[in-house]
Amino acid sequence: MGNKPHRLCKSNPKGFTLIEVMIAIAMTGIVMGAIYGIFFSANQTYFTQDAVTDTQQRARIGLDFMVRDIRIAGLDPMGTAVAGIEAATATKIRFTADRNMNGAIENINRERLTYEYDGNRLCLYEGADLGTPPPPATETLIDNVSALSFIYRDVDGIAIVLPVSASNLANIRTVDISITCQGKDYKRKDISRTLQTRISCRNLGM
Repeated sequence: MGNKPHRLCKSNPKGFTLIEVMIAIAMTGIVMGAIYGIFFSANQTYFTQDAVTDTQQRARIGLDFMVRDIRIAGLDPMGTAVAGIEAATATKIRFTADRNMNGAIENINRERLTYEYDGNRLCLYEGADLGTPPPPATETLIDNVSALSFIYRDVDGIAIVLPVSASNLANIRTVDISITCQGKDYKRKDISRTLQTRISCRNLGM
């Protein structure tokens, strides 16, 4: 029998070997893990920053309200309203201002206001002081307040002993406020922001 030439067949597989598949899976896993890590970190940062912003904004709102109102304490353009600060403690201030300029202080029209800290919120109520706890009409201005303090100073900037006695109320010229609000970060841990300011009561001592 004659020898027939053997035809050489060139291998040209169209699939992937097991090793190639395993390498591809491993690389995909590494890439996906990196993407997830970046996403998770960005999400944590966003949540925490959002919580910090909210916490600071609540403190800012409370502070702005108090500054706006306390600044005009003692407003008495007619000279007959006997307006001024009526109560001053470390966590509470009640004051009057003749806003409608009719020569008398009323328990409406925001002419007698009280700001008070009750342990978790900043409260605002209008009218005569009805004692503790504040009256049912109390408005919660902001919640999640962990600390609020007032310091009252005389014309020389010296702090007046708290609570300010009735005889010393007329000596108040400036009010220092410190307010701290709390929030939660992405791990539900407490975060806090404290804002402070000094208010010059332009209508007191006139």
